[in-house]
Amino acid sequence: MEKEKKRLMIIMVIGFLSALVMFFFTYTDNDFIENIEHKMTDLKFEVRGVNIEGLDASDIVVVAVDDDSFRLIPYKWPWPRTYHATLVRNLRRAGASTIVFDIQFTEESTVDPEQDDEFARAITEGDDVVLAGKMITEEREKFSRRNVLAPIPKLREVAPFGLADTYLDSDGFVRRYNLFSDYEGERYLSLGVAALVKYLGLEGDPKSLITETDTGDYMLGGQYLLKRYDFDFPSTFINYFGPPDSFDTISFEQVVDEEGLQLLMEHDRIKDKIVLIGASVDELKDIFPTPFFVASGKNMPGVEIHANFVQMVLNQDFYGKVDDIVAYILTFVFTLAIAFLIKQTKPLIGILSAVGIAGAYFVANILLFTRMSTIMNFITPVGAIGLAIIGCYAFQYFSEEKEKLYIRSVFKHYLAENVVDTILQDADALAFGGQRRRLTVLFSDIRSFTTYSEKYTPEEVVSNLGEYLTDMVDVILRYGGMLDKFVGDEVMAVFGAPAHVPDHAEKACMTALEMIRSLDRLKDRWTGQGKEIFDIGIGVNTGDMLVGNLGSRQIFDYTVIGDNVNLGARLEGINKVYKTANNIIISEFTKNELSDKLVTRELDLVRVKGKARPVAIFELVGEKDIIVYSDEFLENYAQGLAAFKKQEWDRAVTEFKKALVLNEDDVSSMYIKRCRHNKKNPPGPDWDGVFTLTKK
Repeated sequence: MEKEKKRLMIIMVIGFLSALVMFFFTYTDNDFIENIEHKMTDLKFEVRGVNIEGLDASDIVVVAVDDDSFRLIPYKWPWPRTYHATLVRNLRRAGASTIVFDIQFTEESTVDPEQDDEFARAITEGDDVVLAGKMITEEREKFSRRNVLAPIPKLREVAPFGLADTYLDSDGFVRRYNLFSDYEGERYLSLGVAALVKYLGLEGDPKSLITETDTGDYMLGGQYLLKRYDFDFPSTFINYFGPPDSFDTISFEQVVDEEGLQLLMEHDRIKDKIVLIGASVDELKDIFPTPFFVASGKNMPGVEIHANFVQMVLNQDFYGKVDDIVAYILTFVFTLAIAFLIKQTKPLIGILSAVGIAGAYFVANILLFTRMSTIMNFITPVGAIGLAIIGCYAFQYFSEEKEKLYIRSVFKHYLAENVVDTILQDADALAFGGQRRRLTVLFSDIRSFTTYSEKYTPEEVVSNLGEYLTDMVDVILRYGGMLDKFVGDEVMAVFGAPAHVPDHAEKACMTALEMIRSLDRLKDRWTGQGKEIFDIGIGVNTGDMLVGNLGSRQIFDYTVIGDNVNLGARLEGINKVYKTANNIIISEFTKNELSDKLVTRELDLVRVKGKARPVAIFELVGEKDIIVYSDEFLENYAQGLAAFKKQEWDRAVTEFKKALVLNEDDVSSMYIKRCRHNKKNPPGPDWDGVFTLTKK
């Protein structure tokens, strides 16, 4: 056992180290691990599907610089800024609440500066426009420098701007939205936040507009939550409402066209809406992969990413994040549990348990995301489970499999297969010594084997005996018994050891019945071959006995010993006295552990040679659904036996005779003789009905 405890400790350490390895990879910003986590997030979005309710109540319209606009507007990009001036005026005519450009005007018009003035005049005609800038990083030889690239002064003076930067994860997908950037003492809002400030009519310095809460989240204008996703930079996780083109999208060309505008106004598609203007054509390279990329096969325009963010804030529909410490604790619990199961159970059970734990965590992870809008680390616990499986089974193989192969190769010729399997599960079973356990023993012996063997040559005897013993052993092993030994023609089997079997008594009885049937089939075959046949007797007893490797220190045998073993052997011999249908006699201790599936008949109360305490013995008749004796016969016999015990000799004889009319029965005849003897020679007052056997 010490060896097994040591192995268990090592495997538990392997499970612990598996968790630590995954922590290491998680904390070292491993792109491979991070990308798997990202793909899991994308899968969650696919499982959740489109947020139809959120889109139906959307306050946003996207005006796209699309293929139709490129085809119908008679200018190359960038278009004259008079088109943007017309766009602003037409959107106001259509009732737009806020106009947000995801198009950067960071350089003056190279065609006509008056166009910038016209665009600025159009903006100043209302207080509803937000422009776009971006944060750029200049890489120099020994350092890098950040700088804000804002709209040109003419435009910056008449409208606020927000940073339209897009944050890419390690796999190039957009899942997070930057809220603001602090630079040289100033706070620059992102384009989405700037759009919300304009739409909500918030006023004040950007630093006062976005304040940090005690939980690390942010509040916009003191009333709108901006839930923080991580602490590397001020960002939030984007709750995408659906794949690209989920928001109501209108072509830029249609808005600047008078007929198209009239149609839009008739259907109120723009009235009271936040209008975001941006490019959707591939040529302008403002499209990005998002979590719905796999499902849709399409990249999402940057302007629609801003739309998802703005709508998410307006709906206050954020994704929270379970603290990583919870996932790390679960990782330790999972890996240690799996390591323990792998060591203590069969390989298949260990693997199925690990798969079950990983599967349950996978489902829980999905449900948290889809039902509770909560993100939880997936790859660390599941990756650790995988490492634990590999590590633990690798250790099992190198430390145990070679030992098992050696033990099996040595002992398979000497022990029954189930004994070898038990030793392989517990190598300490090879140690000298035994333990007391409640088991069932079965003894069978060939009747008149000496006379039988005298009629054949030794070779024929060995051949026939080998054929018989092979069939008997096959039955024993089939019912989970352990072949203990052969003693000449005698077979001894144990049930309930080495592996514990709760119904070992019933298993032994089923084995005894099947041994008789197997012998009957063998007798039919031998009769057809002209060979002489023989019968066997079987005895079965249940009780406490010593089991283990017993013998001397030099040579020992895995066997059982004790008074209850000896009683089992005596019961087999009693078959010579009590002639029964199946030649199977069991003790009262075995009978008491049988279910009602098996039928028994009480034979006698006997005192076997060498024992003072009498034992009730029973005939094992057979299974309940196989008729050996009629119910009437058994009832008459039972009435006769009850009368015999009460010394009512005449009534007992009458009942036994009734039984004999229904069935030839040596036991009933035996009791009739006893009754007549006792009637002529009345027993003394201390008569207890016990029959004492003088032979083994």
